[in-house]
Amino acid sequence: MQGKQVGKGRTAEVWEHGEGRIIKLYNGDIPEPYVEREYLVSKYVFEQGFCTPEPLELVGIDGRKGIVFQQIQGRSLLGMISGQPWQLGKYAKQMARLHNNLHQLEGTEDFGRQKAELRKSIIAAPMLTMEEKSAVLDHLEGLPEGNKLCHGDFHPDNVLINEQAWIIDWMTGIMGNPAGDAARSVLLFSMGAMPPGASQMAKFVIGFMRQRLTKGYIREYLALSGQSYAAIDGWILPVAAARLVEGVPVQEKEQLVREIRKRLSKSSAI
Repeated sequence: MQGKQVGKGRTAEVWEHGEGRIIKLYNGDIPEPYVEREYLVSKYVFEQGFCTPEPLELVGIDGRKGIVFQQIQGRSLLGMISGQPWQLGKYAKQMARLHNNLHQLEGTEDFGRQKAELRKSIIAAPMLTMEEKSAVLDHLEGLPEGNKLCHGDFHPDNVLINEQAWIIDWMTGIMGNPAGDAARSVLLFSMGAMPPGASQMAKFVIGFMRQRLTKGYIREYLALSGQSYAAIDGWILPVAAARLVEGVPVQEKEQLVREIRKRLSKSSAI
């Protein structure tokens, strides 16, 4: 592989790939249609004039699929939050503005539909009983479809900052309801397993920062989008259940299951 490795995530490695380019090389267990969808969505978003790295070509290297992108020199918003936690309120508002701007774009049927993807994940979700899955699916059925572009995994590590803000990682890009996409972000901001071995003080600080980020984001997003909090909150149940199929730590899955059961219990009591 030419160049040096500049990043690594759960689904892919990122390497330098010549002057001003990087290649996102996917793990062998990532299905080819997911790679093709990321290329398709990234190309569409770039062509709409939105600030995202230009996808240049789909490639195959040593039996692995990859996408060559324009290289962006910048720091992740997550890194900036970690380095300047006193600026958390400002960064939360910036996330909300970016997300709301993104939701002004129309989606296309080629990207797939949000509710259909959620439905598949909920059916496959571990740690839930059939009765619980059935109740979550019934709830999902009552939520409104949408035709806007949704990122599907919008969080601070998927935003790069230099002179401007760039949104990256479109593998979960889809057509759907922005309220569902915002609910996914709220879940990502607010819930997650603590780092192994974290002290009580570290857990307190991390919890406080998550709370600040979530509140700041949701307040600004509601003001900009005209959405109601209830509309976004209504999507938390199916989004949480669908997340159980992802490769997140067991502690986080247990946290998600507790939240799902709490919400199902409330709905059955009404």
